[in-house]
Amino acid sequence: MKIKIILTLAVCLFLHRASHAQHSDCTSKQFFENNQACLGANRGTKCLQLDVSHSLDKEGKEFIYSWNFGDGHTKEGLLTEYCYQDYGSYFISLDLLDAKTKMVIRNELSTTVTLLAPVKYQVDTLTQMVANFTYNASEFPGFKANQIFWRIEGEYYCGSTARHTFVKDGFHLIEIGMIGDGEERKNQTGCTLMGVFIKPTQ
Repeated sequence: MKIKIILTLAVCLFLHRASHAQHSDCTSKQFFENNQACLGANRGTKCLQLDVSHSLDKEGKEFIYSWNFGDGHTKEGLLTEYCYQDYGSYFISLDLLDAKTKMVIRNELSTTVTLLAPVKYQVDTLTQMVANFTYNASEFPGFKANQIFWRIEGEYYCGSTARHTFVKDGFHLIEIGMIGDGEERKNQTGCTLMGVFIKPTQ
């Protein structure tokens, strides 16, 4: 499985604000959009597909588009695939090179991509469609979460607790994201998963 990343050549600054589930400024949806590796379907892969063909002028074939994957490896092309040896965060850059001199004309793009290992999680069984979920700080020793984000059945919540009414019974994957301070550095981003099974009503 590969994470497909379609990159737009623009510089964006994202400001994370403290927010709560009941406030309209909850930035949970933005958090998960900006951290695609946190989504359950994307965890456990070390491979990326990078595509900038939609946002570059492909005229002028005298140029070379050179990717640097942040681990000592490079590749060329508007669309490329690459697999890392280890999970982690990598700084990826795309340079425009002169085809004759191989000199860098300009940097087209720079971004950080995080690849997260799969999470082993316990599935809890519930008998009601309405449930309250609470962030358990004891599961993350050495990490203090300043902001907590939830994604449940396509709904987004902010804060240490989330109350959700499930639309259907069966299995549901709950995604939890955090921004906080670790023992070694501040302003770290993390995420984990939990599962629930809603017993069908008789």
